Amino acid sequence: MSNANIGWLFNKDYFNGLDYTDLAQKKNVDNINAKVKAIIQSTFIPNEEEILGSTRFQGTTAYPGLILGAGNTHELPSIEGQAILGFYFDYTSGLPVIAGSSIKGVLKSAFKHPQYIQALLDDENMDIKALEDEIFENADIFYDAYIIKADTQDRLLGDDYITPHADPLKDPVPLRFIKVLPEVTFLFQFELDDGKIVSKKKKETLFRNILADLGLGAKTNVGYGKFTISDAPKTEAEVEAEKVAMEKAEAEKKAREEAQREKEKADKEAKKEEGLNALLDCKTLADGFKLLKDSFGKKPKLTAEETKIVQQYYNKQKNLSKSDMKVFKKYGIS
Repeated sequence: MSNANIGWLFNKDYFNGLDYTDLAQKKNVDNINAKVKAIIQSTFIPNEEEILGSTRFQGTTAYPGLILGAGNTHELPSIEGQAILGFYFDYTSGLPVIAGSSIKGVLKSAFKHPQYIQALLDDENMDIKALEDEIFENADIFYDAYIIKADTQDRLLGDDYITPHADPLKDPVPLRFIKVLPEVTFLFQFELDDGKIVSKKKKETLFRNILADLGLGAKTNVGYGKFTISDAPKTEAEVEAEKVAMEKAEAEKKAREEAQREKEKADKEAKKEEGLNALLDCKTLADGFKLLKDSFGKKPKLTAEETKIVQQYYNKQKNLSKSDMKVFKKYGIS
């Protein structure tokens, strides 16, 4: 399969090597058919495209495909099997590209139907004319959409046919043209601002819905140009930024948990100290035992100094029962 610049194959090489003295002769037909075959068999070679917009999503072409630049001149008279419609390719990469002006034009055309826009925004009182001006007459930028993924066989283009019926007395002659195949994914990019009427996030949702409904390119009325819209893949920078943010959030969480543990430990120590300081002043044994339980919990572990204070409290007691002695034993007193 060819890996040449597809735009060059279609717009330049296509017209080379023909015998223009008689275009209808068989060698020209064979030549043109070979050229069209080379174009549609070209495989996708990804380019390092610059990420331009802060708002991005992707659209994958649906059956029967996408027709771009059909209005460009490309026809040669009297050659059977030629590609009769023009096509729009990026000049540098030679790949099919959807011009930002075309994307903007389709989006703007939807505003001719205010109730449709209101329904998409779920706001029947929205001033659609004001919103149209806010989007299309201000700083929002509509970049070209370029291909980021081909079909399962790495192909971008295929051929299709129009069958005109201009003369009912003659058999129609199918006319060949080039299209972007189904399952080819484009990256749509925009630079959007938060407006006074809607946020940039709502603009993005609006654009997604309009493009999914209306499609792009030629012959949308017969099914071409439809897309399945989905989220754009994250850039390496975005993935790295998310990783850094997650690591930062995890570190902050651990720091908060550690600070909470230290606080609980300090509170526990303060409670123990406070309890021990009050122990010798307890009037009843029940109050003393409650204070010890509150200070040390069900499984007390006392330091030598703490045990010394409890021993002093024990020495003050008289007529202790066996159960009382059992309690003191838990705190190291025997």
